[in-house]
Amino acid sequence: MPRHAMLFAAVLAIFSVNARAQTGAPAPGHAAQASPPGPQNTCARPVYPAEALRNEWTGTTTIAFLIGADGLVKHARLAKSSGHAVLDDAARDALSQCRFKAAVVDGKPVASWQPVQYVWSLDPVAPTAPPEVR
Repeated sequence: MPRHAMLFAAVLAIFSVNARAQTGAPAPGHAAQASPPGPQNTCARPVYPAEALRNEWTGTTTIAFLIGADGLVKHARLAKSSGHAVLDDAARDALSQCRFKAAVVDGKPVASWQPVQYVWSLDPVAPTAPPEVR
């Protein structure tokens, strides 16, 4: 499987965001890490915005982002809104704090665009492990 597909699968699993509907509390804010080959990518779980919890807003935010050769997110653009600007902004803010292993071409790190989806759900479901990569 191509490296960018493995990265996408790992990042997608990291950003499934859940909150405890019965308490209204955001999901735990501990750092989650993907585990593709090589140095690990790190991203903090986004905080479910209080306004969105109060209003029971859910949805999926899809973002395209540019990972620089240094592994930092250089640019992020909204590809598809969740339907709620506050959720989209929280997704973009969380992504801006991430650090990734850059794509490599001819042995040198290069910038590359990647997609990610933040799934905003009020279901009290435990985070899942990344799908198995074959």
